[in-house]
Amino acid sequence: MRKWPAEWVEFQDQTTGARVRQMSTHSSTNHPLYYLTNTFSPDSLSLVFVSDRAGSKNLFAASLVTGEIEQLTDLPDLLPFSGNSIDQFVYFSTGGGRILRVSLETREIDTLADVPGALLGEVTVNSERTLAAALCTQNGQPSIVVVDLQKRSHRLILVNARALYHPQFHPTQPNELVYSADPPDARIWSVRVDGREDRCVYRNRPDEWFVHETFLGGSDNLIVVNFHMSIERIGFYTGERRTMANMSAWHIASHPEGKWIVCDTHLPDIGLQLVSPETGEQHPLCLSNATNRGSQWREDRPVSAVGSAPGYATMVEEETAETTYGPQTSHPHPSFSPDGKHVAFTSDQTGTPQCFVVDVPEEYV
Repeated sequence: MRKWPAEWVEFQDQTTGARVRQMSTHSSTNHPLYYLTNTFSPDSLSLVFVSDRAGSKNLFAASLVTGEIEQLTDLPDLLPFSGNSIDQFVYFSTGGGRILRVSLETREIDTLADVPGALLGEVTVNSERTLAAALCTQNGQPSIVVVDLQKRSHRLILVNARALYHPQFHPTQPNELVYSADPPDARIWSVRVDGREDRCVYRNRPDEWFVHETFLGGSDNLIVVNFHMSIERIGFYTGERRTMANMSAWHIASHPEGKWIVCDTHLPDIGLQLVSPETGEQHPLCLSNATNRGSQWREDRPVSAVGSAPGYATMVEEETAETTYGPQTSHPHPSFSPDGKHVAFTSDQTGTPQCFVVDVPEEYV
């Protein structure tokens, strides 16, 4: 596989003084993995990202020590927001309906599932590393594909149940998933991997724009954005709700141990923020200077689901002009490294989307 010399540019954020590294400067499109997944190597010393610098979109790794960039895959149809770096593998899906993983150590690629004619989303893996799951749209019908990583078999659950996407495994319960739905349904749902116990975790009101939920560290609590208003905590089993911070958060991600929440912000954009889950205290991290495009994000209500799973659009979006959802590469999508010392984000401030890493101040690590 090809290698590139370091491209990074280091600077201090103009508002906080935080150390920021622009890890990529190539004229191609470059962005970290989706913020609901992990975009760093397990030792937090490399950033895994997507780039089309070699032609088609593929996976790459940039060393946070040397800046050197190495290509990990060479495929014609990798879905750019499907990757998830877990242990020594990066799991991902392709436009051909396959779920695969590439080894960060050997660069070998292993096919885990082949779902003919399927359109797939980002890959989530359970705590025991025995199952993987992803959004699946096949024959115009949305579902979740669940993959047995030992038997290399798969099954579809929740076929055409509703517009659904962004499945995520519970951090400690290997047979439980949370997933998203769109209006007219409530936002947050849960299901077991065999398709049983499909339930609404919390029924938000129609005038509450719930979006971008994920688990808080390894706990039973979910964090979710009430867009334009607040960050909320929802009990996965209890449905109990508590407002954590009143702010216009957008995309949120948890510190691996749940110590902090990192979020980008929109309307107004006040940059990336660290938020205490306990007190709601906010600490500015850095500006992203991303263009934050997508027509729906300027509205008071989310776009209602029409047809098959609308979330699939975010996985394959190639547009550079504004669309309903993006382009996704104009959104910062911040996420923590496994050691909690870094936050990766995307910014198109230079004219093309690029990968950035900001160091978390020592007092917040």
